[in-house]
Amino acid sequence: MSAERLLLPTLRFAEAGRDLSPFLRWAERGVGGFVVFGGGPGLAAMLQRLRGAAPHPLLFASDLEDGAGQQIEGETRHPPAAALDPDAAEAAGRLTALEARPHGITMTFAPVCDVKSEPRNPILSQRAFTDPVAAAPRFTEGARAGGLRTCAKHFPGHGATTEDSHTHLPVVRADAGVWRARDLAPFRACIDRGVDAVMTAHVACPELTGEGMLPATLSRRVMTGLLRDELGFRGLLVSDALLMEGVRGGRSEAEAALLAMEAGCDAVLCPEDVEGVLTALRDVRPQRIEEALVRVAAASEPLPVRRSGDAASLRGVLRRAAIASVTRRGQLPVGSGSHPLLIAELHGGGEAIAAAWGGAYRRLGLDGATLEESGAGGLAAPVFLCARRDKAWGGPLDCPPALRRIGEAARAVVALGPARLTEGWGSPSLVHAPGEDPLTLREVFRALLER
Repeated sequence: MSAERLLLPTLRFAEAGRDLSPFLRWAERGVGGFVVFGGGPGLAAMLQRLRGAAPHPLLFASDLEDGAGQQIEGETRHPPAAALDPDAAEAAGRLTALEARPHGITMTFAPVCDVKSEPRNPILSQRAFTDPVAAAPRFTEGARAGGLRTCAKHFPGHGATTEDSHTHLPVVRADAGVWRARDLAPFRACIDRGVDAVMTAHVACPELTGEGMLPATLSRRVMTGLLRDELGFRGLLVSDALLMEGVRGGRSEAEAALLAMEAGCDAVLCPEDVEGVLTALRDVRPQRIEEALVRVAAASEPLPVRRSGDAASLRGVLRRAAIASVTRRGQLPVGSGSHPLLIAELHGGGEAIAAAWGGAYRRLGLDGATLEESGAGGLAAPVFLCARRDKAWGGPLDCPPALRRIGEAARAVVALGPARLTEGWGSPSLVHAPGEDPLTLREVFRALLER
């Protein structure tokens, strides 16, 4: 038994492009695969080299919630889940598979099944479907038809939290009755449609579990009792990233990995201390290792492509869904033609914003068939800049140069949040939305349409 196969380390494309040797060593030692961040020309060849070095098939997974273009240069970044109806969600899954599989990616960490029940939630933003029970399983069906395995996240639900599990342990104040009525259904629907994997949430659910502030990732009552025994899930269960504070909370990543495995996880993801976690996994009970290896091996086999589809048609579906999500009038009055939706959220400083917007101007063409750079046809998509008091820079604010350029280029910039956070950005199309929290798409665009 090779316990090392229960770990999927991080593979950052730019870093691996400079020096692939540490990743080759991990592949040779028998890790289960890699979580891929970034990509471009050469990604497929890089992943093939890693496959050749490994003693077994590798699982290459990536966060592709917003399409292959979320990670891979030149591919489509589709509108966020909040803008997708069920038909568009299926198209998004199919297009993601169509573009990700040729690069060697075999699983996407999507769909998001969280129900956004807390308006102040700092981590979901537009990542959550408006109707996750209907849309999330359709994304699963579309991606799997295109040969891409899927992963429903974040179990047992991250939608009712007010803190970010990257930096804190969020608390879900919901008892078993509320959870079953509110949060369970999207996961059950995806399980019924054959989702390949489920990812854990680093959240505490004291009223659901009776285990105080123990993260759900480390709770056997949640991962085995609820997910396996109650929902009947038999696929791969993966932890969210071990580097996140929500699961660490004073523990080492190695300690968290062991507890996650005992709770029922089959694979752990993205530690900073790869060597420490590899060593710790050898201490997992043999029975648990054996159970987990069966599931890791099954998920590592590529799915066959049952339905490919036409990329241009799929992009057209997504473009129309984005428009329909913000107005019933069919067109956005921001320049000629109609435009897909781009959404950014103001988290941290200008450098982070600049990085997030590095590929944001790549968009669906007006005919739904081409990708264009912003400005290539004299048009730019409307941009949402979501500024929240708890996540934006402290005031008074200086507009980062990257945002100033966006304000000059975009035909419409909608700033969600108090005007004091966005004063002086210099966009003639700037619309200030009232309140501290983001508004719904329809409310924001009503303000834009009625200006």
